Amino acid sequence: MNSSLVSNQSGRPFCLLAISYLETINFCLLEVVIIVFLMVLIISGNIIVIFVFHCAPLLNHHTTSYFIQTMAYADLLVGVSCLVPSLSLLHYPIVLSESLVCQIFGYVVSVLKSVSMASLACISIDRYIAITKPLTYNTLVTPWRLRICILTIWLYSCLVFLPSFHWGKPGYHGDVFQWCANSWNTDPYFTLFIVVMLYAPAAFIVCFTYFNIFRICQQHTKEINERRVRFSSQEGEAGEAQPCPDKRYAMVLFRITSVFYILWLPYIIYFLLESSNVYSNRVASFLTTWLAISNSFCNCVIYSLSNSVFQKGLKRLSGAICASCARQRVAKDSSTSRSKRSSNGCHV
Repeated sequence: MNSSLVSNQSGRPFCLLAISYLETINFCLLEVVIIVFLMVLIISGNIIVIFVFHCAPLLNHHTTSYFIQTMAYADLLVGVSCLVPSLSLLHYPIVLSESLVCQIFGYVVSVLKSVSMASLACISIDRYIAITKPLTYNTLVTPWRLRICILTIWLYSCLVFLPSFHWGKPGYHGDVFQWCANSWNTDPYFTLFIVVMLYAPAAFIVCFTYFNIFRICQQHTKEINERRVRFSSQEGEAGEAQPCPDKRYAMVLFRITSVFYILWLPYIIYFLLESSNVYSNRVASFLTTWLAISNSFCNCVIYSLSNSVFQKGLKRLSGAICASCARQRVAKDSSTSRSKRSSNGCHV
């Protein structure tokens, strides 16, 4: 019998957040509520982002839209994969063994979040090239090279976490599966491998590129303002300070990157502490993991609130949906009125 279908030795279901839940409930209510809530937000939010990108051609003028859409698809798959632990917590029958389901789910989530992390690093590199080499940017960054880069991101993410099936837990810790919590341990060497191959390079690239981007933008803004002041003083007009044209878009991407690492920092710290046998706690494991997974919804919120072009595309999409609903309602009302008139004519 599948071990996910049975309760623990006390007769209660296996719950990481088993804090005063009702005796009559035979599944983990609090965990189910948290995971299903995040699943709905992640899926709905990223579907909206994907539709807006397809319906707003102006958004595709930026090469970073390739990586933003890659992140949206990866985050959407994270939301869909959350259905697996939801069914497990509800004690829904699973055909495969719990250990295999646990390993596959941990691997898939780790790969998808690695794609998001690598995409953020590539976005920062793209903006760095756009600001440092504006004249040769279009020849360096081509659609063909962007597709190759995205394909490399997916392949690299899959390969980095592939040893987890034999080496140890890849980094997923919200162990709703009992086998994951009791039998699948983290390995310090595998943790060091992941940090060296993924976390550290991505963090270094992001810090290096955005530091230089804002330094260059600040320098450009200073030069532009000095020139405007010089020309305006000659013409007798007061010049207004003008920001760097690329700084606003860089700030949007910087916010997305900052929130990503803020939400993932507790998870990474716990990952390192647990791997080194310094600290281990099931509640902290669950909360840090699902806090990190919640970033899959935060990306679309930040982008929709920060990007004016995205907001226009969202308004256009919502307006088209409302207009379509209105036309359907009018057509339905007109067909209803015609049917009523025809039925009245038959009774005359």
